[in-house]
Amino acid sequence: MISNLKTRWKKHTLLDALIYHTSHKMKTYDTLRFNLWINRQRPHYISTGAPILIGGCPRSGTTLARALLSVHPQIASPEQEFNLLMWITQDTILKNILELTNQELTDLRDHHTDLIDRAETILTYYQHHQNKPRVALKHPHHVAILPRLYHHFPNLKFIHMLRDGRDTVCSLRTHPKRHIQNGKIIPNTTRNPFPWCVRQWVSYVLQGQQWQNTPNYLEIRYEDLVNNTIPTMQTIFTFLHLPPVTSQELLGFYKKEKGDHHLQNIEVGQPIYQKTLGRWQKDMTLREQHHFKHMAGDLLIKLGYVTTNDW
Repeated sequence: MISNLKTRWKKHTLLDALIYHTSHKMKTYDTLRFNLWINRQRPHYISTGAPILIGGCPRSGTTLARALLSVHPQIASPEQEFNLLMWITQDTILKNILELTNQELTDLRDHHTDLIDRAETILTYYQHHQNKPRVALKHPHHVAILPRLYHHFPNLKFIHMLRDGRDTVCSLRTHPKRHIQNGKIIPNTTRNPFPWCVRQWVSYVLQGQQWQNTPNYLEIRYEDLVNNTIPTMQTIFTFLHLPPVTSQELLGFYKKEKGDHHLQNIEVGQPIYQKTLGRWQKDMTLREQHHFKHMAGDLLIKLGYVTTNDW
């Protein structure tokens, strides 16, 4: 048994090294499936809309960023995550998350056959329901389909959330899936493979950073959002060409974020806290630290979280 585990670990280490050094654009299965699907749709429409999209590796602060943005009186933002292109043909999601009516769904099917035209119309409907001029959608996987998004929505504003990869990996590994049982929130035991979590972080970060030098792309650090919330949000509002909101309104964002659909991110229903910063120091074993350095140490240095791999 022990021998088998050692063999599996060595194979994972070799595979991770091969992936990291040969493909800085590693695509997940979902991305490949999406590209095949959208190519079959053959969309040609180019939207003039300017949606605000939030993406990044899961557990990097995308939910917190969305919740803070939703405080702005000009921004309509559903509390549940919504992918602008991947979910727009699913009527149940459109009704439950964006609150589209049956008549609107019928109109989409009958008069908006081009996928991008359909997406633009969906945003228009949602903005009309919320009576707000801008819309912000959060979904981690937005970062993986940015080429397609920028092509069809050239005016979109993208906010890429970054977080110390060590903390992100620890959060990904043990992030619980919760459900309600007898009126109580029950976490399901989960433990994702450590190498898989590192690969996820590297992939999402690098796919987003390809757009660093474009005007409609902004990188925000989770650590800045937590430690310096007000000035960081002012940077975001400036990027979006929106007036600021008061500190009191921003810091009170959590008061309206307590619905059951936040089961997987119940922290967003609480005031901002710093206790998850640096969690890797107690969560990572020495062997895992070595493995992270092997797979993603150079990227951690590039992002400025450390200066060497001697941590």
